[in-house]
Amino acid sequence: MTLVDSKTDDPHDLRPVRNEYRSGPGVLALFPPLAAALLMLGEVLTPAGLDKPTTTVGAVLKALPIGAAHSTQVYVSNLLVIFGLGALGVSFPAIATLAGERRAVVGTAAALLGGFAAFCGALANMLVGFNLAAAATAHTTAAAAAQVLVSADTSVVSNVLLIAYLGGGLVAIILTVVALWRSEMAPRWLSILFGLGLVVAAGSRPGITAAAQQLPFAAAMVILAGRIRHGWRATPIP
Repeated sequence: MTLVDSKTDDPHDLRPVRNEYRSGPGVLALFPPLAAALLMLGEVLTPAGLDKPTTTVGAVLKALPIGAAHSTQVYVSNLLVIFGLGALGVSFPAIATLAGERRAVVGTAAALLGGFAAFCGALANMLVGFNLAAAATAHTTAAAAAQVLVSADTSVVSNVLLIAYLGGGLVAIILTVVALWRSEMAPRWLSILFGLGLVVAAGSRPGITAAAQQLPFAAAMVILAGRIRHGWRATPIP
């Protein structure tokens, strides 16, 4: 508790003020580093060779033996990525709290679009990853499993989810960078680190090398979490 001038006619009239912590931003601050950690771990655990699109029979036939040899790993890595994308979807609204009232429109648009894109990405990863693991361990011929996977991965639903994920995510990143660049609550270099870091992280290849590629994004998310967490305000005690 501190004492501040209550701005009355008496210059010595002081009023106690209580610093209150906003629990909402404090909870939201947990999601950016959580998203970075889950996405990094999921990408590291993804078996090598499963980063290629499985939209042709030839590509699926190459992926099936890898999925059969590492079926549990495929399930776990995809589950981590799905939860990571869920956390990323919450991270966009969390980061939008740094935009301030003057940039609320841009921040809100980035939050809504980013959350929607991450949700679509989680669904797309579930369809592709889980279907591959299930088909690889199914008691059927490779040709039959490949036909089923190609049919699922080239369906209208899969294409819509992928377009919404990639296109919506890119627009959300741009809007978030703009909101952070104009914000007084974050340095401008942090907006660039976030935007470029997320793009590089999204293009990382499976395996241990993904950790190095995703470090800039992880660093940006940790710094942003610190900015979000320290959302203090002072209110006078009645």
